[in-house]
Order: sequence, then structure tokens, then C-alpha cells
Amino acid sequence: MVMPAPTSFLDWFSTDAFVVEIQSTAKRDIINEVVMAGVKGGVLPKGRREQAVNLLMAREERGSTGLGRGIAIPHAKIPGLRKQCGLVARSTDGVDFKSVDGEPVHVLVMIISPESRGDEHLHALRWISGMARDPDFTSFIRQATTAEQIYDVLVERSG
Repeated sequence: MVMPAPTSFLDWFSTDAFVVEIQSTAKRDIINEVVMAGVKGGVLPKGRREQAVNLLMAREERGSTGLGRGIAIPHAKIPGLRKQCGLVARSTDGVDFKSVDGEPVHVLVMIISPESRGDEHLHALRWISGMARDPDFTSFIRQATTAEQIYDVLVERSG
């Protein structure tokens, strides 16, 4: 059973910061592309871009966040960050994210949180992991052709 998202959780996401089609192929480049979308979309401060990429990559080096079944949940906690940031990216063809099942990743749900909000960070990861177990979640995002459709899937699956 998927845990409902707290009301404020969906506020972490903005369609202005979604990547409807990932262009990059290497893991670091993919993470940078998604983080840049967060900066351009106004949900992540520009001055935090490099720090976010480095912390996300450090987390990936400890073990891939590619859960399998086409989804990855890159995440990091950043000291001094003021608010949580949720980003979503999709790839029609899939990207190599070194997932546990060896399959390509089609959906990335990235969570970047203030270091001081560890409990909220873990709650968000549990919620997204729960959605990831539902094959329809990944399938619906893969079928989306706009950022608004991707957001609609998050809203629909949050209840």
C-alpha cells in the first residue's frame, strides 16, 4: 500500500523543473541535466547546483539509486538548503543508471532536501519507493508527453 503524501509534499514539485525527455546518457550528465532543470525552474538555488550534483553523485557511488523496474530515486541532503526540492525526469528509450536489475531507467524522481529535515527526506523516499512498486506509476509517467501530465500522475498516485 502506498503511503499518502503529506499535503506539502506535492509542493516540492514544479512542472517548470521537470525534464520531459532526458538528453544525456552518462549518469553524472543525467544528474546534472535534472539538477539544471531544477535551477532553471526556480526550485533549486543556482548557487547550490554544483553542490547538489556532487552530493547526488556521492550517493550514487555508495550504491545506485536505480531501484529496478525502470525507476531511480537519486537523493541528497544539503547543509544550509532552505526548502525541499522534488524533480522528475523521464526517458523514452531509457538510460543506464546501473539499476539493481540491470534494466534501463525511464523515470527519475529526484529528492533534494535540507540536511536539517532528515525525517521529511526519509518520508518522501518511502512514499516514492511505494509508488515505484506499482508498475502503473512508471508506465503512466513513461506515457506522459508533458510536464503537466507527469505532475498529474504524481497527484493521482498520492492519494
